[in-house]
Amino acid sequence: VSGGDGARASRASRDDMTALVLLLTGASLAPGLQRPVPTPLLPGRWSAAACSSRAPVVRCQEEIPASALENIPPAAMADAWMRDEKARELGEALKGCSVYLVGLGSPKLEAVGRIFSRRLPKYRYYSVPELMCSTYATLSGGEEGAAAPMMSDLYEAEPMDDVTSLARAITDQVQQYTRAVVRSWEGSVSTSDFAVMQQGIVVRVVGMEPEPSSGAVEEAREGWAEKHSAADVTVSVETEAPTDDIVFAVVKGLLEFIEKNPGKSDEWKSKADALQAEGWSVDN
Repeated sequence: VSGGDGARASRASRDDMTALVLLLTGASLAPGLQRPVPTPLLPGRWSAAACSSRAPVVRCQEEIPASALENIPPAAMADAWMRDEKARELGEALKGCSVYLVGLGSPKLEAVGRIFSRRLPKYRYYSVPELMCSTYATLSGGEEGAAAPMMSDLYEAEPMDDVTSLARAITDQVQQYTRAVVRSWEGSVSTSDFAVMQQGIVVRVVGMEPEPSSGAVEEAREGWAEKHSAADVTVSVETEAPTDDIVFAVVKGLLEFIEKNPGKSDEWKSKADALQAEGWSVDN
């Protein structure tokens, strides 16, 4: 798939998910977030992808040109192949089980999630914060040409209870998908939140600098970070570490966890098979 086709497919997938969330959560959201929904088909300017529109678009080729391969040091090439093989090994070990990434709100965690999902065969990426942004934009009725909302906008405009309700509604919908890498909202730390996420494997990534926010959110983050420790796997990284190195650390952490918990592998496979039998799959 070319870079352009892949990007369009990704946008369509997230737009469909946002439309589904709008249809299923309108009546359940806190009163402060209930707004007339003009249409379940989101305009492009309010798509989930628009929430990360500040990031440059990188178009990739399916194969590395021969001239470029000649300039890659053998050691670097061997390391790249090894990382790719480890990711494939993890994809087989997961048996369709979804992976939830938890951590404080950091743009780098978003990049980690995207790259990680691409390394796993047939997995898709869902960002709960991005879906929160696009859903909120539509529910609140954005003006033509207005900048796409960010999580900081939600924090400033809405009570935290309403933000939490929106995150929970979206997570409840996303968790029904198999073969998914899900970036959770940083404040999803309740027992019920983890009950949903631990239908898969929860990976906590610590060490990345979160985006600056208001004093209330900064205070809340201290408690959130502590409760993230309920995750199944914890990966500690350096803020300056390359994104690909962080992704590889996540892969290794998950492989170690699965090796220590072999009995859960069959349980994940059974759950994935049951969901697919009900009509849920990576293509839904």
